[in-house]
Amino acid sequence: MRPLVRTMLKGSLKQIRHVTAVPRHEAKGLVADVYDRAGREFGILAPPLALHSPAPETLAACWVLLRETLLVDGRAGRAAKEAVATGVSQANECAYCVDVHRAKLQTLTGPDTAPLAALTDWARGLTTAGDPPRP
Repeated sequence: MRPLVRTMLKGSLKQIRHVTAVPRHEAKGLVADVYDRAGREFGILAPPLALHSPAPETLAACWVLLRETLLVDGRAGRAAKEAVATGVSQANECAYCVDVHRAKLQTLTGPDTAPLAALTDWARGLTTAGDPPRP
């Protein structure tokens, strides 16, 4: 991961405000295992994952969903998955997630992410049934 992304994420668990995430140095059992796997396989312990740490089984389930959708090989490559994640994050108006997914996308494609822009636009335009499209 790029040094800029690492710097941005340093201390990012402080962004969690409504629950108390288990600090990495205090993690035990399943929480420690998920933290270790996330660090090893994803490169970071992201706040959207860590905020589930007070409920270890929920944390593990969230990790599996994150891992399977972004890291496991399948029909789409990692860059395409990050492009979709960027668009979904934009639709959700989550600045943190937009920054992280966009930064990872750039590490995979270089500064020109234009070839994947259609995927990002498509994902950003998705809405749940009955919701009006976002501008």
